[in-house]
Amino acid sequence: MSLFLLFSSISSFLYTCASLTYCRPDQRDALLEFKSEFELRNPPEFLDEFIYDYLVPVDVNSWANSSDCCYWDGITCDVTSGVVIGVDLTFSCLHGHFKPNSSLFGLRHLQDLNLAYNDFNASPIPSGFNKLMGLRRLNLSHSWFSGQIPPENLHLTKLVSLGLSSCFNLSQSRPLFIEKPFLVQLAQNLTKLRHLYMSYVNISPEIPQMISNLTSLRSIHLHKCHLFGRLPLNALLSPAIKSIDLSTNPYLESYLPELNGSNSLVLVYLDLSETSLSGNIPDSIGNLKHLNVLKIQDSNITGKIPISIVSLSHLTSLILSSSKLSGSLPSSIGNLSYLNTLSLSSNNFAGEIPSSIQNLNRLTYVDVGNNEFTGTLPPNINSLSNLEYFDASLNFFVGTNPIYPLHHSFS
Repeated sequence: MSLFLLFSSISSFLYTCASLTYCRPDQRDALLEFKSEFELRNPPEFLDEFIYDYLVPVDVNSWANSSDCCYWDGITCDVTSGVVIGVDLTFSCLHGHFKPNSSLFGLRHLQDLNLAYNDFNASPIPSGFNKLMGLRRLNLSHSWFSGQIPPENLHLTKLVSLGLSSCFNLSQSRPLFIEKPFLVQLAQNLTKLRHLYMSYVNISPEIPQMISNLTSLRSIHLHKCHLFGRLPLNALLSPAIKSIDLSTNPYLESYLPELNGSNSLVLVYLDLSETSLSGNIPDSIGNLKHLNVLKIQDSNITGKIPISIVSLSHLTSLILSSSKLSGSLPSSIGNLSYLNTLSLSSNNFAGEIPSSIQNLNRLTYVDVGNNEFTGTLPPNINSLSNLEYFDASLNFFVGTNPIYPLHHSFS
């Protein structure tokens, strides 16, 4: 019995040792060399301050030759082989030129690579990323890359998520751009792609119809990409799409199609602001039961807000300002119990503000200014304890206005 117990103990010890992750020396050396290619500075000045509230810098300074790289901050290893399969250097304060032959490309087993929110000093995106054929997620967004996005990187056929968004406030550098037929190749090669983020990238040479070929997407963000022409939006509104942002493309033409039960069943976020969107908001908008955010400000959309919109029980932001909407607000708008932002300014809305708006206890921001509203404001709207901003100016209200907290305007 004692021999059996001894054998069992030895076997258990050997199994435990075998299951421990140890970084391979070549993987460690590649990471240390990559670190040495950059200076570690303060966060880039071009980042918006809100980034600091959401991101914690990866501690690259903790990487040391004497320690196991599988336990370094931002590094993930395969538990069996010890090869590096994940590198997350988001907001790591890396500063310097990204070498076209970077040692990072020696990590051939990488599946996840995130280099977002660094400062690569207007470097071109190297084509060497195409050596990392096992990549499933690649994020190079907001790290001051510039120039043409190399089509060679579209050979990463296992990608399910691709982030190439450019920096949004760098006026002195050459922004990222693509040449034809980038989106055609993307749709043909990256058939597993589910998430595409290319905001602030100049993709104007591509016709918008190419975007509609990306039918497997779950999210697509192409904010301020100089898109123009007509986009068949119904092709993007697939049953699985969750997030669409095509905002700030003023020459992009489209309309909201009928949203029946077979499309956009899980859509959570829709932003078509500052586009040439026209037509009406269809009654079928009420079928988007999971919608949290609807933003169609600064557009050519006309007609009324359909009553069906009050069935969007998860809606938190309704932003329809500076458009061509008219008519009265749905009397049951107070059913949108999760609403915190209501922006309807600079339209042609008329009638009275529904008293049910007083039921929206989560409201923090309300702007109904510059319309044709009449009557009196709901007397108890000032009891909304979370309300921080209220603007009802440039309307035709009568009577005494209630007292409102913080910013308010009635003139």
